[in-house]
Amino acid sequence: MKKIVVGGLLLVVVTALGLYVGSALGVPLAGILFTGGVGVVLGIVKQGGPIMRIVAFVIGFLLAWVAFGVQAALLPQTVGSQIITSGIVLIIVTAIAALSRDKVPFWALLLGTATMVGAYQTSFENAPQNFLSESLITANGTLLGVAMGLIVAGFMNLLEEEVPEDKSATPTSASKSDNSDVLSV
Repeated sequence: MKKIVVGGLLLVVVTALGLYVGSALGVPLAGILFTGGVGVVLGIVKQGGPIMRIVAFVIGFLLAWVAFGVQAALLPQTVGSQIITSGIVLIIVTAIAALSRDKVPFWALLLGTATMVGAYQTSFENAPQNFLSESLITANGTLLGVAMGLIVAGFMNLLEEEVPEDKSATPTSASKSDNSDVLSV
């Protein structure tokens, strides 16, 4: 409980600071608002090591960004081109996770992809010709929010809660043999 409360309050403070800094730097505020939570998720989910979770997130994020660039430069702005680019990105993400036997966590790859799409899709639909300038601004604000969330998750991980002992279980006085941990079939 303490870990969650501290993490939530830290996220409030960090988000407020991010909004303030983002406003001063002209970074889109929406990216900072929702991506702090993404960073916390990336930091507190324990599947995969911390480096591989971040690497997977960045790979997914970059793949989505490249897909927007390809769509803006080479494809007509239709639902069909969105289907093609999103399908290709999802196939690549799936292949990376499968070939690595999930050492590059599938969920983190998807989280990175979804984060970029969520942060930039509306801007892209409104002005795909502004991809070079607007996508960079959006990516910076988004990654700033994710980084702040990762910092919050780091503090939360320092506050690992103690698991209360089960007082209903009584220790046995029987001695174990050396083979007690081997199951017999």
